[in-house]
Amino acid sequence: MKGQSTALVGIDWGMTHRKVWILDPGGGLVRRHEDRMGTQLMTEGYEASLRALLEALEIDSADVILTGMAGGRNGWKDTPFLAIEHPLTRLDQAMVPIETAIRGTRLRVVPGYRYIDSHGLPDIMRGEETLVLGGCELGGSGGWFLLPEARSKWVHVSDGRITEFMTFMTGDLFSLLSNQGTLHAGDACKTTVPEAFASGLRAARQGGFTHMASSCDAMIACGMMPDSHAASFLSGLLIGAELFEMVKKAGDAFSEPVQVMGAPALASRYLNALELLGIPARAWQLDSAYVAALGVLFGLPAK
Repeated sequence: MKGQSTALVGIDWGMTHRKVWILDPGGGLVRRHEDRMGTQLMTEGYEASLRALLEALEIDSADVILTGMAGGRNGWKDTPFLAIEHPLTRLDQAMVPIETAIRGTRLRVVPGYRYIDSHGLPDIMRGEETLVLGGCELGGSGGWFLLPEARSKWVHVSDGRITEFMTFMTGDLFSLLSNQGTLHAGDACKTTVPEAFASGLRAARQGGFTHMASSCDAMIACGMMPDSHAASFLSGLLIGAELFEMVKKAGDAFSEPVQVMGAPALASRYLNALELLGIPARAWQLDSAYVAALGVLFGLPAK
């Protein structure tokens, strides 16, 4: 890319991975790059890491927008959260500049959002707001967006504004229980077993997650479930607990499709669970959503 005009670069800097999208002047995706240089795994400072990245990608001049943990408390620049009253459609106006010594580089970071629920408890997000903006740009009509990750986010949007959001530690709990806990799931086959997943989903309907989780171990001990089904049962139980909590909260709002954006393997589990529960859903491709959001943030003409 040496010698071309200023590259438009979006970087989602997570805790373990760094994802990069490079756009042409019209907003088309030129190249995507991903590495394990997240905020917890970097071996050098942010500026040195970005300089090395741009050199590796042969980019001489760049307009860079950062999302994710680069704007967090331990990130490149601690960027205050936005209140949900700030419209997603004006997210470009809230970006915070970062001074850099990298020649030919303009650098800005997208702030995340904070939300205080009716019980006075806070919730926060950094990075997901960009994907939700992209989903809206792709044609999302608002309603509930679901972003499954290690900590999944449910974000409700109306008229271009976030009205509320919730975080669930579903993926973190699965990792802890299956790999470090006493359940058998850590030694089991991690390939999804559909009938075991559906069984876990049904069990979640009963509530009492901590009790139901123990049944995973008990069913194996009693010969009622093979070890190879344990991970899928636990996954169904955890995702089911999350979904039933949202059903209780959202009620009739689920008459409109839940809009799912996530890595294909994990998103497919949630889409399967939503289908089994009779909840309408549609999926947005992550790259498409992020690129659409970058178009707004860079101020490019709408396509």
